[in-house]
Amino acid sequence: MNANDAARGLARLRRMSREPLALLGALSLFFLQDLAISRIGPESSLAWLRASAFFAATLLFVALALVLRRYVAAWVVAAGILMNFIPMAAHGGLMPIAYEVIAATGEFPEVTPATIGSQVENSKDVVLWREDVRFYFLSDRFFVSVPVYGPNIYSLGDFVAFGGVALGVAELALYAATGNLPLAAAARSLRRLPKRAPSPS
Repeated sequence: MNANDAARGLARLRRMSREPLALLGALSLFFLQDLAISRIGPESSLAWLRASAFFAATLLFVALALVLRRYVAAWVVAAGILMNFIPMAAHGGLMPIAYEVIAATGEFPEVTPATIGSQVENSKDVVLWREDVRFYFLSDRFFVSVPVYGPNIYSLGDFVAFGGVALGVAELALYAATGNLPLAAAARSLRRLPKRAPSPS
């Protein structure tokens, strides 16, 4: 092993030691953000804390993607978070959900026209008329009933983030089996490509 190999190995160890801390930080941020958004209503005197937690956590989530940049999953999850960020930022840190979408499912009788304009209890959602929802395409609008968990309404960003988590599990399994990650393997392959000789003038 030469000096360059040793340096690369040391850098790899340092990078890998940061990744579990980054993952732990991401999980902690998720639970803190969820607690702040779902438990503090927009009329509360602590509404500023809910909004601050939402914006700060979103920025930190995206920053964590840079720490975990070797993983394709990190970028996919970050994309899902940013997709959710857009409609939530437009509605003060709450995810808009159209009353018409809820009513069409027939699964949530407790949500009535009287609920419109209010935050759903213990949730990050605010119920609005369809015409009042900004960035409707990215809002919670897809009804899915999951075994054990039950019925719920998800956004496009949720599905992207869930796909990123599944991809992360696959990447970790691949890394455990082969010692390689897709992005790192692709980068090595590109470096091995022969350089094109300059054309004669």
